[in-house]
Amino acid sequence: MNRFTKLIAALGVSLLVTGVLAGCGGSSAGPASGPTLNASKANVPKTADEINGTIDPGKVKKNLVVGVDNPYYLFHEDVEVALANGYFKEFGIDTVEVKTVDDPLPALIGGSLDLALYDSDTAMAAAKKSNEGVRFLSVYLGGEANILGVGKGINTAADLKGKTITGGQFGSRNDAILRELLRANGMDPDKDVKIVSTGGQSDSRLQAVVAGTVQGAAIQLRHELLLQQAGGRVLFKQTRDVPQNGWSADKLLTESPETAAAFLAATLKARQFITNQANKDAVLSLMRQKKYDIPPAYAAVYAQENAPTYHVADGGFKPADMDKFIADQIAFKSVPPGTDWRDYTYLVPLWRAQKAVGLPLDPPLQEL
Repeated sequence: MNRFTKLIAALGVSLLVTGVLAGCGGSSAGPASGPTLNASKANVPKTADEINGTIDPGKVKKNLVVGVDNPYYLFHEDVEVALANGYFKEFGIDTVEVKTVDDPLPALIGGSLDLALYDSDTAMAAAKKSNEGVRFLSVYLGGEANILGVGKGINTAADLKGKTITGGQFGSRNDAILRELLRANGMDPDKDVKIVSTGGQSDSRLQAVVAGTVQGAAIQLRHELLLQQAGGRVLFKQTRDVPQNGWSADKLLTESPETAAAFLAATLKARQFITNQANKDAVLSLMRQKKYDIPPAYAAVYAQENAPTYHVADGGFKPADMDKFIADQIAFKSVPPGTDWRDYTYLVPLWRAQKAVGLPLDPPLQEL
């Protein structure tokens, strides 16, 4: 799905943001006037000592509403664990309400959401195109599994030839990387298979393969066992480091910068708990109590989906990985040409959060 196009259509009007955070990000005072938020230029601290890791609970917004675009438990567990374990209260936040919506960015820009967990590139593209105050803050998932799942009777690339497959909607990243995956395995996506455009997320694509509507589709790690149980299999698979999605904020950064750091600190503390594999049963039990659907096939990939490098334990990323990701998305026409992710990324709240919970700064200041 071309989320960026949908977002711009939904916005309609552009709100010009004039406030910014204080230069070093260490102060908990209100916003100062100046250039737009930019983690690569004027607002970057010069040394780690300038990062204030002490978060003042008295200056934190008590009740937050955040948006998430995916109902799968993986995208909700940080908030649920932080609530259950008292991490939010530790940093001055009383409640966090999560709203699951297809596209949380319009609500984030409009002010009804404080933060949004969404695709990194879509948030940055929206910030550039709409001239809004959206800024990307921290990576949530930093790994990407590119998987082509196929139906019964398809065991080799030769069996796949002439068949109908889908990567989702034409123009989406999933569609583009499916074509890359085919090429990497010696197939011509324009000649060897028929690729069709489909809506919905990966759960829908899995069901289409199982039902025989298509013979292959881009699926996720959690779908592998379900597909095998239905008689299908994984034909091609590739994993790589991609800072694909994470937390973004808009008005919160000027209205209550202390809250952005507090939210990230609490959820990073939760993520340290989650990515410790000894806590798997406790996390899954909590999420099932909260009525999230976690069949055995989903639980079976907990170790993969909650590995510290996949569900990124410290919220950071390698700038080189972000360079490549955004360059790819520009090539896929999901991000406007000339977009520099550094102009739409603000890392001071993340650095403060990392320091608050005793983690090294990631990315390190010198790499920016």
